[in-house]
Amino acid sequence: MHDLRPIAPPLSGGDEHGHHALDRHGHLAPIEDGLEFINTGRLVRGRRVEEVGDPEATLAWLGGHNLLHDDAKARLRARYLADPAVGEADVALIQRVRDALRGLLEANVADRPAAAVDLRTVNRALRTNYVYVLVPAPDGVSLDHQHVGDPIEGALERLAECVARELSQGRPDRLRFCESPDCGEAFIDRSRTGRRRWCDMATCGNRAKAARLRERRRVSAAVDVAAPEAPRVVSIEPSA
Repeated sequence: MHDLRPIAPPLSGGDEHGHHALDRHGHLAPIEDGLEFINTGRLVRGRRVEEVGDPEATLAWLGGHNLLHDDAKARLRARYLADPAVGEADVALIQRVRDALRGLLEANVADRPAAAVDLRTVNRALRTNYVYVLVPAPDGVSLDHQHVGDPIEGALERLAECVARELSQGRPDRLRFCESPDCGEAFIDRSRTGRRRWCDMATCGNRAKAARLRERRRVSAAVDVAAPEAPRVVSIEPSA
């Protein structure tokens, strides 16, 4: 995958306008969070599934994945109430980055070059500002990072980074989309053989197997009905 630069761990925060100055939040987002973010918007049998369609749903999702602190959510919520257009703009940004990450993953699965527009969108999300700082450590001090800027952009940077790292430095061959037509969620295959086709064998996998079994039975029943009846042989005994 091209143009996905490795970067240091970001941090997020905000001020009275919802922008943190130096609010430590230094842990990397796991790839599972990045994939769950991608899964917030997808097509299922031609129907759009959207889980971050409004500001409140967006704040709830980001907070639930430890990408926003409670104080940042409160400030952003107040800001959105004061100016709904700001909330709508943040939702649009989040969906745009999310869809670009899905585009990169789709290109990876299809073994084709990523679209330039998706690369530009993700690279822009990766350019969030952060600074290096010394923080206390059990044996003295350690080097950490603090995000400087908008908390939404900080959260998006962390999500974009974990997907970018997996695509460029991890196991991109293990990133998949569930083959169930009723699902289509992105997942990482951590099985021993690396041949999983469904996000979860207990749900999508079992449903797919049951569907195949029903189809085999239906075809078998149709063949039995269509098969011509064997001609009856009538034996006539000669008269005495």
